[in-house]
Amino acid sequence: MDSVERFFGEYFFLNKWYPIGVEFDGLKFLSSEAAYQAQRCADEEDRKRFAGLDPARVRVFAD
Repeated sequence: MDSVERFFGEYFFLNKWYPIGVEFDGLKFLSSEAAYQAQRCADEEDRKRFAGLDPARVRVFAD
């Protein structure tokens, strides 16, 4: 059996940047990465900033 080593091409849907709606704690996020980064924030207003960010902006905002 072959292993999946990278989440690109036909396996991009497994990537944390894949654009898919995630609802968590009453907020809607555009990717699982946005939801994850939001939960790292102690302040609720900071968490809300991640809702609605496209996956490319999440990384910039999280750093």
